[in-house]
Amino acid sequence: MLTFSKLVPIGWIAHLGTCFYLVRPLRSLSYRALLTIVPCAVLLYAGSQNLPYFHISSVMTVSLYWMISIRLVDLIVFSPEKPLSLLSYIGKFLWFLFPIVKCNYNYPIIFDVISAGIKLLLAHWVYRWFLICEPSDSYAQMGMFYLFICTGTYITDVQIALVRLITRDKYTILSFNDFPFKSRSIREFWGRRYNQLVSSLLKESVFEPTRRLFSFSSAVAALTSFIVSGLLHAHVAVACFGASSPLPAFIFFLLQGAACCAESFFSIKLPTPAGIVVTHMFLLVTAPLYVGLFTRAGSTYFPLNPPPLLNAKWLPQLPISSFSPK
Repeated sequence: MLTFSKLVPIGWIAHLGTCFYLVRPLRSLSYRALLTIVPCAVLLYAGSQNLPYFHISSVMTVSLYWMISIRLVDLIVFSPEKPLSLLSYIGKFLWFLFPIVKCNYNYPIIFDVISAGIKLLLAHWVYRWFLICEPSDSYAQMGMFYLFICTGTYITDVQIALVRLITRDKYTILSFNDFPFKSRSIREFWGRRYNQLVSSLLKESVFEPTRRLFSFSSAVAALTSFIVSGLLHAHVAVACFGASSPLPAFIFFLLQGAACCAESFFSIKLPTPAGIVVTHMFLLVTAPLYVGLFTRAGSTYFPLNPPPLLNAKWLPQLPISSFSPK
């Protein structure tokens, strides 16, 4: 017997097929929008019901459904004139699970292996540190959670090395981050270095269609992308963390978009050291609006979401500080 949790993925598959064969050929923009967006909204709502709070699997589920919706609206509503075969259509959604790209790295594969090893040790160290900390949205915990996000991608580094090795450096897996601590501006952080999967999606399916169809400036198109991202993360806050209001999470991304627009409008370009400091100070000051969801739920969130290989006895463990900021 099919359970409700299984019906939602089946619903998404049916909606994807219906959109490709029946909705995309329609000439009316209004009909395409109505027949695409309304079922997406229904499936988003249904798919976010009864998800366990504080589980990373819940965050990934809601995020995936949003990413499918964003891609679908672009392909069906805004870009019906682009040639699109069934295989390439399916590939655009499978890409979220297997983000394979052409390899343009000019460093040896061993670098990815070493990077994965260093990140693994640091991620486990930060995780164990959070286990002894009291829940808080202090700036110290914000900074440590940022380090945890940057180092927690060691599995991706291993996948990158394997794909490069198998394809002889022709292809690789899209890296989650590209050294975000080197960001000299908010635009560089969000546009090039942090969460490249979502960044690529928003650029291709929100930024470019908005600028192309409505003749908006790059700044307005970028702000639209942040608004969509804010809605996604506001939904995550409510559905996955039981937040009493979606506004703080939405405001966080709205502020990031406003900062990007200000940098573009005033042509702000600071020297590299100053740019890195100012960028990360802004991120740190605004982080409690969204990242605080994770650190304020620390005593619940972290025990439920141990990183891979945490209890591997063959791994060395770095000493943990007893310092726990409140």
